[in-house]
Amino acid sequence: MKTNQAFASIRCLRGALALAAICAAAGASAQAYPAKPILVISPYSGGGGADAVVRFITQRASALLDQQFVIEPRSGAGGNIAAEAVVKSAPDGYTLLFATPLLAINASLYRKLSYDPVKSLTPVAIAVTGPYVMYATGSIPVNNAADFVARAKAQPGKLNYGSLGIGTGPHLGIALFASMAGIQLTHVPYRGFGQILPDLVSGEVHLALNAIGVADGFVKEGKVKMLGFTSAKRLPGFPDVPAVAEAVPGFEVGGWYGFAAPAGTPAAVVERLNTEFIRAVNAPEVAERMAKMGLFPEKWNLAEAAGFFGREVEKWGRAVKAAGAKIDE
Repeated sequence: MKTNQAFASIRCLRGALALAAICAAAGASAQAYPAKPILVISPYSGGGGADAVVRFITQRASALLDQQFVIEPRSGAGGNIAAEAVVKSAPDGYTLLFATPLLAINASLYRKLSYDPVKSLTPVAIAVTGPYVMYATGSIPVNNAADFVARAKAQPGKLNYGSLGIGTGPHLGIALFASMAGIQLTHVPYRGFGQILPDLVSGEVHLALNAIGVADGFVKEGKVKMLGFTSAKRLPGFPDVPAVAEAVPGFEVGGWYGFAAPAGTPAAVVERLNTEFIRAVNAPEVAERMAKMGLFPEKWNLAEAAGFFGREVEKWGRAVKAAGAKIDE
């Protein structure tokens, strides 16, 4: 009997030691992270504004984490190529997605996806957010969104808007605006804002959404008008520019940049990344660069980031429905 009790005690001791070893290893692993460079896969090609944003943020985060970030552009398929690559990677914190509204849009836009934008990825951080500007041609007598809505109602189906292509934020944003305002607008897709701008100036295109500053020269000349920001309220630096929501209550769309990891990434790793990305983007030199691009740093924790992303999926789902946009691929 005593021998059996002794063996039982030994087995219990071994089990306790094994459990302690596992816990210690897990703790050491979390503390050691990151032990090698972190790959960030971006849905955008190199050299553009989005590429500049991810590099500004990760450069500062690299100093905070004492580890290198490697940016790998994988554009195409509306951001799905990049997202699929991250979803298929090991959930260890060493492969991240540079996340944007594309991720939330694709949840409703595509009939078939090899991954679930909500379940297959874990939001790590929403780093910066920023509204669009609603631009109108200077050739029609409107000065704000309320004027444009009134004109569109007086001329149903006569006004149009240009976008960066089917399923993009500017396309779906104006479709949602038109739906909420009760107006009919004709969609004219382009390949880039550089093609839209001359037609906006000439009056061939009546309305468009894009970032702050992309049409400043023409705005100063009166050839293009800023009707408002797509934010919930006016921006501090632009007190004379209304929010579109003043004309269409509840309307709010915009861009954002952040990071996501494969589902199943250790909670301690995700928490560490969230902390350092938020510290990075709120560093004065980074925040200043972001402000020049019309982007504003956020300080959201993981729960707040997840909540924001959930609301984005719901909102862009409504926009996709309003636009009647679906992609079968």
